[in-house]
Amino acid sequence: AERWRQINALLHDDTIHLYARIGGLFTLLFAQPLESVVAMRTDQVSVEDAGRVLVTFNTVPIEMPPALDELLRYYLTRRGTTSIASRDHGWLFPGRPPSRHMIAENIRIKLVAHEISPGQSRSAAMFALAGEIPAPILAELIGINDRTASIWTTLAARDWSEYVTQREPS
Repeated sequence: AERWRQINALLHDDTIHLYARIGGLFTLLFAQPLESVVAMRTDQVSVEDAGRVLVTFNTVPIEMPPALDELLRYYLTRRGTTSIASRDHGWLFPGRPPSRHMIAENIRIKLVAHEISPGQSRSAAMFALAGEIPAPILAELIGINDRTASIWTTLAARDWSEYVTQREPS
């Protein structure tokens, strides 16, 4: 319940900086560590002609849920308002200087100020995802190793052993 309260705040509270909202949502929904989030490149986010927003955390593009895709579309049009920051250096979250990515602490401070703990929230997200997605897919989608994904699915008390035998070869 607490995780969903935090997700709701990040989706709708416009007093939180937009970049922190998006970074926080990547952590709370997709279990991404802030250190990885701030190092994301603009080419990891694509907007299709139909309006769908896809984000690639590892190798597979993931379609963003409707409210987050709206935030991302808006952010992409406003990223960097100063002349230097508006130049494309390839970072989704440009830092100062914009030739480097933002530091994770910038997002962490904004989240903590709104009673969102990124570390605990990431663990809650990982636990939830591990209960919904087989370990091999979880590892591939969010960029963790297979063993870590297996540990999380065990912690979530979800047995996906049947999945491996039922999965069709690629």
